[in-house]
Order: sequence, then C-alpha cells, then structure tokens
Amino acid sequence: MFVVFATAKPMGVISVKKHSVLLREELCKGCTNCVKNCPTKAIRVHNGKAMIRDELCIDCAECIRICAQHAKHSQTAELEEMSDYKYPIALVPPSFYGQFRGVNPARVRMALFKLGFEEVQDVSLAAESLSRKTCEFLMGNSGIYISSSCPVVVRLIKILYPELTEHLIPFKAPTDAMGEKVRADALAKGIKPEELGVFLLTPCPGKNTTVFDPVGVKTSPIDKTIAVSLVYQAVLSVLEKVADVDEGELEVPYLGIGWGQSGGELQLLLAQMQDSSLSVSGIHRVKALLDEFSRNNIKGVRYFELSACEFGCVGGVFNVVNPFQARSDLRRLRSRGKSMIEHNEGYDFDLPGRFEPLQIGRLDGDLERAMEKLAQLEEEIAVLPGLDCAACGAPDCQTLAEDIVTGVASRSDCIFLLRKQMGDLAETLSGLLRELPPVMKKEKVDDKVG
Repeated sequence: MFVVFATAKPMGVISVKKHSVLLREELCKGCTNCVKNCPTKAIRVHNGKAMIRDELCIDCAECIRICAQHAKHSQTAELEEMSDYKYPIALVPPSFYGQFRGVNPARVRMALFKLGFEEVQDVSLAAESLSRKTCEFLMGNSGIYISSSCPVVVRLIKILYPELTEHLIPFKAPTDAMGEKVRADALAKGIKPEELGVFLLTPCPGKNTTVFDPVGVKTSPIDKTIAVSLVYQAVLSVLEKVADVDEGELEVPYLGIGWGQSGGELQLLLAQMQDSSLSVSGIHRVKALLDEFSRNNIKGVRYFELSACEFGCVGGVFNVVNPFQARSDLRRLRSRGKSMIEHNEGYDFDLPGRFEPLQIGRLDGDLERAMEKLAQLEEEIAVLPGLDCAACGAPDCQTLAEDIVTGVASRSDCIFLLRKQMGDLAETLSGLLRELPPVMKKEKVDDKVG
C-alpha cells in the first residue's frame, strides 16, 4: 500500500480531537521500539523524538505497551468531573468486574453509587442483546462477517483493509447502544440534557477516542470516559463501607459479562454459529488473520470476533489486574450468571449508515505525477538495503522509501547508505591527497628541465 503522508506532528501536540495516545517528550529516548511495533506504521522518530501520522493512528495503545521509558500515555476524564453534571451515569464494561477478585459484583456496583453516580448501568446487558441480534442476522444473511464491537479493529480495517469493510457486521458497539438507551431513558424521566452526563469506564484508549471520533455513528452518546485504573483505586477506597449485597437483588452477574474476555461474544451465539466462528485477540494476530482473510485463505468461518487487546478487553492498558487473573475471574462469574435477555430490550443496534473505508491518500493527487512517484518509489526501494532495521526512524525500508518520495525523509536517513556515502567520500579524499595540484606538477617538471 502506497500512501502520502501530509504532515508529521510530535506526539505530544496531537490534537485531543483526533487521538488519545500522547507522549511525554522529556521521557522519549528515540529508541524506535514504538516504530517497529506500530501495526499501521504510523510512528516515526525524527530529531530523537517520536512523531505520529495522524491519518494512520488507530489508538491501539501498542506504543504504550512497548515503551520501556513510559513515555507514551493516554488521558481520560477524572472522577471529579462527575460534579460537572447533576445526574452522572456510569457505564460499566464487562471486563471491569474482573478487576476485583473475590468481590461480589453487586458490591462493586454499590461502591460506584457511593462515589457519586446516580445510575450504574452494565454494558454486558447490551452485549447479550447484541449477541442475539447477531445470531438473527447471521441466520438471515449469507456471507462472512466481522464483529464491529472493537473500535480499534474497525479503524484498522478501514485504513489497512478497505476491501474488508463490507464484511463488518452493520451494528453499533454495545457501549454505544447502551449509551443511547440510558440517555433516552434519563431524558424520559425528566432529566434535563445539560444535567445529564454519561461516563464510560474504559479499559483502553481506543474506546476513549470514540467519544470525540465515533465509529459508525455521527455523534457519541457518551460524554466522557474515565480510565479503569482511576476508578479502580476509588472503588477500593469505599468498598469497606459497602455491606455485602445479595447478587440476586441486583441481578448480577449476567451472561453478557463474558464479553469482557476474548471468546466471550462467541459463547453467547447459538451452538451451530459457534462451530463456524473464530475468536482472535491481540492486534498483531488480528492483522495476520486479516492478511489471510483478504487473500481468501480462511475457509469454513462465517463470523470473526476480533479484539485488539490481548485476551480481549481484560487486556486493555487502563486495567490494573493481570489479564490472566481477570480472565479467570470473568469465567467464574459467567459460570454463575444467568440470561437477562427476556428482561432486556430497547436497544437500537442498527447503524445509521455503513462502514466506509478511510481515504488516507495516494502518492500524489495527480495521476501522472503519482505514476512518476511510483517509478521513483521502486527505484528507492531497490537502492535501500532491505534490512528493515528501523534505525532511520521509519519502521521498514519500504516505508522509508515512501517518505523519501513524498519529501519527508532522505536517503541519508539510512545509516547504511550514509556509511557508504561517507566511505565513497573518504576514498575520494584519499585519492586527492595522493595527487599534486596542477600548479605543483608544473613546478616539478620545470625543476627537472632546469
């Protein structure tokens, strides 16, 4: 894929309107670990600092995971921002309960009330309803479909696999459907729009980005997100004040709680659907699968559950508890859960439109110049060593070649070509040192004649 990169911005000055991943510049050592691990090749290192191509970033947080200097981070709202609203509502993702080992989920809910939320709503309810909707859709439609519930996966497909966007199942994510429902219910109760604040407790930056850059819908029903790590500490601080509660009283856990880990969505499909479904987690494994899918090299599968985070949402970078432990605890909770489908209606999962590929640009807008640059690109690829070492600040030689053609890099950025150039220059200088200037040669000849 050959693309044009218009501008490069330091990660520390990325507009909050565009992405959630930020950089603490004073901590960045320019090590290129983030460059080599970015799944969309969105990061470069120039002048010793990481920079990002806005149009390629999908907020997967791989750079946050890989940065040994802890220079990458992401910001969400603070709990104190609840006070901006008279009626704050918390949306609790299924993975959240996996953070509290041995704690009754009903107690966790009550702790959230004590923190100041007027309502606490479980996204797992919408997730269970979406599973039923998905079953009905798959039984009524032929073809192969991909879950659209992970916003990072949706962005990945729209950018790198535009030919696969038609395979994204045309449904909103459970967080959006739940957000719309609780907002409508609150307004129907007489809560004024300016008094209402819908907060999602998010396990990852990808869901934070959907608040200001929604996927599949024009406007997000969620006002703000709060990182699970911030809420976790606050819940622990008040848990001792919360008396033990009968789980049946608050009807938790639900079967939809299984959505918090990879494979949880498929477990709620009908048995015959599960036999033709596949679950994959981790952004690099997801990319490998999509590569095979785009080559028509996957057979016998009708539905893909794809999660950008390892092990699903329990692997989000905002979580606190080890994902292995959280995964185990969610399995235990799900085994004790019950279906709420008969008492759980009123969600609108249908998208207002369809998922569209993102047009991230070509080598040039003018076809004739684009063809010239394509020829130049092939020439640059042939010249570069093909080692993909990332020492130049680009993830691989082909990407560096693209950057050279589009004017944001030069051949001298490659240390191997630079070394060769320096060697050639040294040889030239050495040869010059062994030769006398023409004037001195003439004087030497005159001496012999004399």
